[in-house]
Amino acid sequence: MTTSALSADDKALLAGWVEYDGGVHATRSEQIIQQALRTVQKQHIFCSVVTKGYESGQVIIVEFGGGRIVLDRPVDWPDGMKPQPLRILFKDRAQLWNQMAVKLLEVTGDSIITTMPLKYVRLQRRSNYRVDVPRGSKVVFRHRDQVKSHFILENISANGALFCLEDRKAMGLEVDDQLSEITLSFPCEDDELIRVRIKDGRVVRTCENERREPCFGVFFLLQPREEKDLMQYVRLRERELLRRGMAEE
Repeated sequence: MTTSALSADDKALLAGWVEYDGGVHATRSEQIIQQALRTVQKQHIFCSVVTKGYESGQVIIVEFGGGRIVLDRPVDWPDGMKPQPLRILFKDRAQLWNQMAVKLLEVTGDSIITTMPLKYVRLQRRSNYRVDVPRGSKVVFRHRDQVKSHFILENISANGALFCLEDRKAMGLEVDDQLSEITLSFPCEDDELIRVRIKDGRVVRTCENERREPCFGVFFLLQPREEKDLMQYVRLRERELLRRGMAEE
C-alpha cells in the first residue's frame, strides 16, 4: 500500500503518537518502536507474552532486528501453539503500561520468535495517576446517616475517585464531608460487575466535569485489604485501556 492510499489515522500513527480516550497513546512509527525496544533491552525490563487464554511469566527480549524479535521461551509455553497474534506487555521505569502487537513466527527449544511490532500502545498517566472508568460505573455510600446512590464515577486512582452527580438538582457534597460504607461498582466485559468496598472516605475538592456536572474528589481512608483491592482494579482497568488502544485502527 502506498503512503497516499493510507487513511489519515494510519498516516498519523506512522508519523508519531496518536492520543485516544482514557490516556491511551498509540503509534506505528518504526523509529519510536525501535527506541522502545532498545530501552527495554538496555534497562533489562521484564516482559510478558499475552494471547487469548494465556499470559506468560517474566521473560526478556534477547535480541531484535531484521524484522523479528527473539524472546526467552516461557517455561509454561503451550505445546503446539500455531503462528498467531500476540502482545508483548511490560511496565517501564516510569511505571507506565506498554503493549506491542506482534505475530508469532516460530518456537525453538529456548526461544519464541515474533515479527517486529505492528503497533505500540502506551498508557499515559496524568500527574495524579487517575484512570478513567467504564461508562456506567457507579458508587453508593452513606453520608450524614443517609444512603446516597445518585452518583456516578468519572475516574479512580490508587487512593481516591471522582464522584459526579447524575441529577444536578440532587443534593451534592461539601469539602471535608465524611463518607462511609462506600461501594464502587464497575461494569466489565462479560456484563458482570466488579465491586470494591471501602469503609471510609473524605471529600477533598469540588469541581465540574466536561458535561458541567457537579463533581467531588474523594480521598479514601484505606485499610490494607481495601488498598489491595482498589489497586487490583486500577491495574485491570489500565490493561483494558491498553487493549482498547490496540483495537483502534
